[in-house]
Amino acid sequence: MENSNKETLQPRVLLSWPIPPDYVPPPQFSDRQVTVCPKEKVGGYGLGYVNRREGLVECPEGDYDLYDFVQQSDQIVDKEFDLVIVRASSCEHSNPFNTKKFGCPTVLLAGTTHHCHFPIQHLLAYWAVEAFDYVVTAHNRQHLHWFAAAGAENLAWLPLISMHTVVHKWVEARESQVVFIGHQGSGHPRRSRLVEAIKRAHLPILAKTANRQEAARLFAESLISFNCSMNGDLNLRNLEVISAGGFLLTDKLSFASGFDEYLSPGLYCDVYSSELELVEKIKFYLENPGLALEIAKRAYERFLVDWHPKHRIADLMNWVFKGELPNFYAAKSDPRFFISTAYRDLVNTRLAIYEPVQELHRVEEQLKVLVSKDCPVAVVADLLDLPRLEVYAEAGFPVSELPKDERVVSRVHVWEEESSHLGTATWDVLIARSNSHLTSRLLPYSKFVFVLDEQNQLVFSNATKLANIARFSLGATRADGSSWTLRLNFYKEEENVALFTIDEIFSKQPYPFLNFVDGVSIIVDVGANIGIASAYFRMLYPNATILCFEPDPLALHLLKLNSLDIGGCTVYPFGLYSDDITKTFYSSLVTACYSSIHKNQYADFPRVVQLVKASSFLGSFLKSVGAYNIDILKIDTEGSETQILKDLFEILVDIKIIYLEFHSEEDRRLIDQILCPTHVLYKGNIVHTHRGTLCYLSRRHIPHDVSREPLR
Repeated sequence: MENSNKETLQPRVLLSWPIPPDYVPPPQFSDRQVTVCPKEKVGGYGLGYVNRREGLVECPEGDYDLYDFVQQSDQIVDKEFDLVIVRASSCEHSNPFNTKKFGCPTVLLAGTTHHCHFPIQHLLAYWAVEAFDYVVTAHNRQHLHWFAAAGAENLAWLPLISMHTVVHKWVEARESQVVFIGHQGSGHPRRSRLVEAIKRAHLPILAKTANRQEAARLFAESLISFNCSMNGDLNLRNLEVISAGGFLLTDKLSFASGFDEYLSPGLYCDVYSSELELVEKIKFYLENPGLALEIAKRAYERFLVDWHPKHRIADLMNWVFKGELPNFYAAKSDPRFFISTAYRDLVNTRLAIYEPVQELHRVEEQLKVLVSKDCPVAVVADLLDLPRLEVYAEAGFPVSELPKDERVVSRVHVWEEESSHLGTATWDVLIARSNSHLTSRLLPYSKFVFVLDEQNQLVFSNATKLANIARFSLGATRADGSSWTLRLNFYKEEENVALFTIDEIFSKQPYPFLNFVDGVSIIVDVGANIGIASAYFRMLYPNATILCFEPDPLALHLLKLNSLDIGGCTVYPFGLYSDDITKTFYSSLVTACYSSIHKNQYADFPRVVQLVKASSFLGSFLKSVGAYNIDILKIDTEGSETQILKDLFEILVDIKIIYLEFHSEEDRRLIDQILCPTHVLYKGNIVHTHRGTLCYLSRRHIPHDVSREPLR
């Protein structure tokens, strides 16, 4: 790493910044800068940034002609610029065009490429349309090789160049606690899990959102500042902590991120690789505060000398106007760079694999991936920047063609089927040729599959929609009159199905609210799908614990995200049944709905899933929490309802409300026979002979209402 102690050039800069300035303030690249950005959204974000520069020019919403906008703007008097910088990503709502018309160098400041809607493909397409002269990433060095493979030449990683810096005075006497500043919820699933892990370990943690001034104070005054990347990115929080004098404890990133070379764990910070290691390191530093302060002080002093964003801005200006860029920040510092460019003809196939797997990596703590021996070596190389991925290559895969770098080679495990202890265990991801024996044999044992033809074109995958998740918000009113907001993630391709289901459950209420039944504290949602019914129950019962069971991988991915926003949910990645068993499970390639152990016209893609004996599991759960009974049981398992009810027969008497779907007239009659001794059919919606939703009420809780007595 080379320091930039040169005076920063001050060209006339036009910056297009697509983020509301009260959420993320735009960086100042030059004293002679014009910044166009959206209107502030204090009501929506409310982070209250102070000391923000004045004179921002409000830009239109959506895509717009930047050149024409500047020419027409009364606020921008001087229309000539030396440099145009555009921050863009698929998370933002505007991508200005006609940038080349200014007749000066243009820079794409690549925003989010580690999550959101096809994030890398989106930026590659935008880069190609606008033909930017330079591409810069502030926190995703590991993705620059994609731009190189697409044909871009001037690429640089300038760490956290757009960071809004708040430096705090050094504080020696500190609170013996962990502080975490940032959002939780479905946008940050791993972060949310780890915060809860710290709390479960009964360690002192303060977790909240705050503006940069308050955050800097808390970093400076707390012994440990916990951080977790969203998805393997070197994010802003790292230097925000260090610039305030905080001791940074953050997650270990991949070799491709540049993190180890930049922040040197053990010297300027410390890292963890798992929940267990995080908890152990927090305990260690709470017991050794002097060591934490020593590391923090060393990093704090280094920040102003080398890491302040002003140094990266100087690097950018020297690169654009003088052709000077330290090798440390060049894209070629990624050891996979030349493999990526050598396989540039397969960029589309490679991205169609990488982006869905990257999204899985955002949500899951660990993933196990198997690649057949005849797949392109670049497919494996691409995946190695996801730090929590276990990559297995079938024996015979050309591992020798990977870069001769121990950090790369050590990430790839050779899998020999005959001697492997993994056998036919479930794989999270299988990548294989269509003619590979692995495809036919292991496909049912793989949650997500990518099948390539002999030309290495993707011919089949059930994972593509993972990279295209949308979000829905709906305001609702609870029974007590309080307002409540429903937030749910869904696959963009399934928007109509998701909105229909939301309307069906919240408006038509197939699970009717029986407001005379009180004391609801435990709800079991069997066949939770993406969590819409659980969200409905949360609205009705704000303080209840909800157990969600879902074996379908596509639905489960969204359920894990949605459960974080619903709150109070525990998600189990398996189904309930009448026995502990593995069964062939059929899912749809069109929608996350309709999955079933019965093959049908909507679901015919097979995989083997784990089913658990319902009575044993729920009995153990009740015992573990000291509870007497389940209050509400909802079962929607596309045909397994009767098996589950039979298995739960001994505890049915204590369940207050049971909601079920039936899928045949025979099942409806059998359900009534099973429940008749303990429950009464209270309400129902019969769609047709073989479909409907039933609500059974415990006979102990039937309201005594004279007007509802039977006529005799």
